[in-house]
Amino acid sequence: MVDFFIGIGGFFVYLWSFLSSLLPIGFIRITVEPVVFECGNENYCILWETSTKGSGYVKYTYNGEEKIIWDETSGIIRTDDFVHRVVVPKKELQGNTYKVGSQYVGFKFGYSAAKGRTVESKEYNFRGVEKEDDINVLCISDIHYMEKQMYQSLEYFKETTPDVIFYMGDITSDLISKEQFADYILKDAHDLSGGEIPIVYLRGNHETRGEFGAQLIEYFPTETGEFYYTFEFGPMSAVVLDYGEDKEDDHKEYSGLVNFAEYREKEFGWLCSLEKEEFADSTYKLALCHSPVLDDHFGKDWTQPLKDLEMDLIVGGHYHKCDFVDGELPIFFDGGKINSKDGCWAASMMTLKDGQIHMLTIDNSGNVLLDKTIDA
Repeated sequence: MVDFFIGIGGFFVYLWSFLSSLLPIGFIRITVEPVVFECGNENYCILWETSTKGSGYVKYTYNGEEKIIWDETSGIIRTDDFVHRVVVPKKELQGNTYKVGSQYVGFKFGYSAAKGRTVESKEYNFRGVEKEDDINVLCISDIHYMEKQMYQSLEYFKETTPDVIFYMGDITSDLISKEQFADYILKDAHDLSGGEIPIVYLRGNHETRGEFGAQLIEYFPTETGEFYYTFEFGPMSAVVLDYGEDKEDDHKEYSGLVNFAEYREKEFGWLCSLEKEEFADSTYKLALCHSPVLDDHFGKDWTQPLKDLEMDLIVGGHYHKCDFVDGELPIFFDGGKINSKDGCWAASMMTLKDGQIHMLTIDNSGNVLLDKTIDA
């Protein structure tokens, strides 16, 4: 009986291959070009979208050897998704070129598979090389579907080339589907980075809202397995925090379907476990959180562990404003959607140079909302 099904499967695969050569079936194309995301001190994760499900791989040459790294889980190449994720060692991607590719997989049987065409991207030059100093950081938060205003704001920064992007949450106003994730979070990320510099993604509270919110972490395989982690970039070290939601778990908006109280306890324990020696060699020490107001974060002072780590600055958004609050641990609110009724949106650029952190925020009308420098 098994031989019978193997034979049937083989015939179907042969028929599929023959028809694919004559008809436009098994066709696949890249619909969102690749994005390189930070996911911890050792790895990057490259994401892209295709028009239909299939396999995915990243191809590059390292130390004279051509390498192909697959989108796989425990040795099995994933073929049931149109959003592809591949983890690549940072040391192999820095200053290197790469391309992504996908093959259409129509059916996967027990003993055979019906596959279609393969598509590959152009070659990308990953220029996210970690410099010794003079790091330009583009800060983007709270887009909330105001892409047009965002790109107007970015026109005023076109003379400055960013080395890394802080993608600081609330890119959308909810996250209902995977298509929405690809159309907004991924597409905007590629348009901003060109696939050539790393993006540090912070989950915003609006990205917890909707059916796909629970699946989002599958596409960000960080070193902790959660949306909080640490990373280094040249002379900069950062603690990335996950704000979660901005209300108590029993709020009616959540329909009793969140458990952030327990999640925050776990995250706070992780934060308190970090040691300042881990950041001792860094000139610039940043804490990143979608909402940077953490002195009374659901009853706990999250700034104290950050002070113990000798962080220089907390950077975030959430409040739809641009501001700098001085103090023992200063706070920088990076702008984003300032006023949707007036169409006001602002981006920020931080420059880390000569032991100082310079913050510049400009809105989509060219108004300078903040120009501030502090010592690291």
